Amino acid sequence: MRILVYIILSVLTAQQVKSKDYTFQMGTDGAFTVWINNVKVIDHTKEKPFLYAGRGTTDFKEDRGNFDIRDYVLQRLDLKLISRTEPTDGDDLTMAFDNTSSPLVVKLRSEEGHSLTIDISDIGNAGFDRVWIRIAADKDEEVYGGGEQFSYLNLRGRPYPIWTREQGVGRNQSTLVTFMANQMHHSGGDYHTTYFPQPTFYSRKKYYFHHGSSNYAVLDFSREDAHEVFILGQPGRIYLNGGNSFTDLVQKLTTLLGRMPELPNWVYDGAIIGIQGGSQKMAEYIDYCDKYKINLAGVWIQDWAGTRRTSFGKRLFWNWRWNHTLYPGLNETILTLKERGIKVLAYINPYLNQEGDIFKIADERGYFMKNKAGQTFIKDFGEFHCGTIDLTNPEAYEWYKNEVVKRNMIDLGLGGWMADFGEYLPIDGYFYNNKSARMVHNEFPVLWAKLNREAVEETGNLGKIVYWMRAGYSGTGNYSTLMWAGDQDVDFTYADGLASTIPSALNMGLSGVGITHFDIGGYTTFAPKLVRSAELLLRSAEAAVFGPVFRSHEGNQPTANVQFYSSPEVSMKYARLSNMFTMLKNYSVHVVKTTADTGIPAQRPLFMQFQDDPGSYESTYQFMYGDDLLVAPVFKSGVTTWNVYLPNDTVANAKWVNIWNPEEMYEGPVNVPVAAPLGKTPVFYRSTSMYADIFKQIGSKPLIVVPTDTPHPIPTGSMNFIAASIITCLLASLMCIIFSWV
Repeated sequence: MRILVYIILSVLTAQQVKSKDYTFQMGTDGAFTVWINNVKVIDHTKEKPFLYAGRGTTDFKEDRGNFDIRDYVLQRLDLKLISRTEPTDGDDLTMAFDNTSSPLVVKLRSEEGHSLTIDISDIGNAGFDRVWIRIAADKDEEVYGGGEQFSYLNLRGRPYPIWTREQGVGRNQSTLVTFMANQMHHSGGDYHTTYFPQPTFYSRKKYYFHHGSSNYAVLDFSREDAHEVFILGQPGRIYLNGGNSFTDLVQKLTTLLGRMPELPNWVYDGAIIGIQGGSQKMAEYIDYCDKYKINLAGVWIQDWAGTRRTSFGKRLFWNWRWNHTLYPGLNETILTLKERGIKVLAYINPYLNQEGDIFKIADERGYFMKNKAGQTFIKDFGEFHCGTIDLTNPEAYEWYKNEVVKRNMIDLGLGGWMADFGEYLPIDGYFYNNKSARMVHNEFPVLWAKLNREAVEETGNLGKIVYWMRAGYSGTGNYSTLMWAGDQDVDFTYADGLASTIPSALNMGLSGVGITHFDIGGYTTFAPKLVRSAELLLRSAEAAVFGPVFRSHEGNQPTANVQFYSSPEVSMKYARLSNMFTMLKNYSVHVVKTTADTGIPAQRPLFMQFQDDPGSYESTYQFMYGDDLLVAPVFKSGVTTWNVYLPNDTVANAKWVNIWNPEEMYEGPVNVPVAAPLGKTPVFYRSTSMYADIFKQIGSKPLIVVPTDTPHPIPTGSMNFIAASIITCLLASLMCIIFSWV
């Protein structure tokens, strides 16, 4: 009996004691190191502490979603280890500048499935308003992630502010476009400006770091011996996790942050064309696609709620209900097109135009963000003024979800929508939950994603409706069905053109949000100099073929840009690409299901799959689409050959087959120059792939698709982009860029 009782008590005691998944090593004179998965992540000494605390002021100046953030440090103290206690489940470190200073208690644990979690006691009680945390680093260590970072895949060598905002126009301080945008509304952007920042990074040493709160923060990778993370205000929990592979790490991260669902099956059935102009124009564009054999999955009419004319051009009327004048009979049209397998998609954001009837209802009920006087915060969006729905107010949240999204959009029969914005929240707003705007700012796009997700799920439409977002933060992937890369310039530039869509997708995927796409042809237009060419449209469409969604946008100056309907030659080539996308359906469904099940992104950097191949870490502008397709998009103008790196595939023991010429096979690792004429961006597949027959069929498609009968004329809404450029006023063009909210 005594033996039995002893065994039971021993088992119960063992269950209560949590093991440590990190190693703490005490040194001399207060030094210590912390290791996870045999990787040193903390290296604390008196001369180089891992934790600093201080005081200062931070100024946020906002202009239509663009933020100028200035931080002034008044005090920065290096904290020394005063004492250490060892509870059974971790380590408690008392740290202070000296024995007379107010200490901070740092709790090291292994919580929530993570090797190491770090919790810091109330810094305000100790007289601080900020901390700096240093993670041990090697001189040549590479880091990735940070949310959706457009300019670089390897983030090392630069600081990255974590603050959702407009990505900017040009995003390169050395260019004329960025300079001119900065003169108007500080909207040029820089290498770090992004709609979707996230305080997460991966190390090539196979661990990740994540900060679990919405504070303004800076991931600073400019030091050789440490990665320094600045956090303004009380820090949330710090998470560090190690793994044997990058796929292992991303699965662990998405277990914490959540995973995206599978896309609706109809998304893979063809192109989603972005058009506008009313019911008649919509019918013309659909008929045009029929004649040119452009497979259609959907028609995206962003002006479904109507438009307003301003001095800067035509803008959407932000009153989110069907405009019967512009789109008469839309409800019947939706049903008719649904029978043909074509969905109708729309647009919404969390702002309401002061002139609309929906605004008046929300204003009467007190559902908007407030100003200092407790009144509705009215924001100028460019000759029209709007209120921002306070998504921290439960009544406002439920009303917008039920009466606007469900009733006005889902009940209409829409197949999806762009759920735009989320990043514009000003710093001087006041909210129902009494949180500071500084803390709500990064949370807001997550709440916006959550609202849309609940509307879809509660009506039984998850897996039927798709909505896509550009703004985000930690947790967005748990709610959004699809992301998109925002407003790229209609050019080939690295910082803000076609090239930037590649590292943005790869960094976002590493950050746990693995289903994304971009506007085919880009968006931001600045006639007469910055206009979309046929080459750019088709090169970007080539890249979009090997992704989960094939969606076009006319851009902010449609008549200045080449469109898929601008000429018969462009239309026939575009048709071929849309058909190739459709042919990939079975493969794409498999790829996206893997992302939904595991968190492993659909489009992933080569090193995620071939981590033991050194060359894979240098291939910034190539990616794997699923396990079997290696894609190297052409993102420069006027080229017909392209260099491709093919890694050593020791996993599948496969050769790499050129999708356009199956007789061209290689064993990696090898750099190869390949032919890349327009319409044939370099793509290789694994010789052992179970989808090889599909890839062969795609590679055999002719470069154009011949239309049926005599095609209809180009839709009346289009003009030759050169003629349009001549009549476009330079100043008005720039302002259209600044007000690039469609």
